[in-house]
Amino acid sequence: MKFDAFSIGQEFHTEPVMITKEDIIAFGEKYDPQYFHIDEQAAANSLFGSLIASGFHTLAVVWSEWIKMDILSEDCLGGVGADEIRWKKPVRANDWLAGRFTVAAKKIDSNGKRGLLTLKIIIKNQRDEEVLTCSTNVYVQA
Repeated sequence: MKFDAFSIGQEFHTEPVMITKEDIIAFGEKYDPQYFHIDEQAAANSLFGSLIASGFHTLAVVWSEWIKMDILSEDCLGGVGADEIRWKKPVRANDWLAGRFTVAAKKIDSNGKRGLLTLKIIIKNQRDEEVLTCSTNVYVQA
């Protein structure tokens, strides 16, 4: 989707995806080996009371669903960064996650060949609770 086709306030919703205990442990062991992501017994005695997903796992799973929607497709020229990542509630085994991606801002480059989109991301669980929020900036072909 070309830069000009996006409008401020436009929303896109990902399909829900379930996070399993096995997913949490595998991601944790490889990328975020904190005890509450990889050890069920230790996690049960933690502040969280059970195993929880890494916040980066939460974001990666929903980001994958966003990319599969193929909205940016080959018009995507790459990301610039993510801002204001907030882990609002723990994600537990068998939680379902869905993302809402909202166009929060857009700015065309001076050469007119590409534009910068700011996407506000809100990830909710099956109880409609916000578990993660952030924004990301991505260049899109004009």
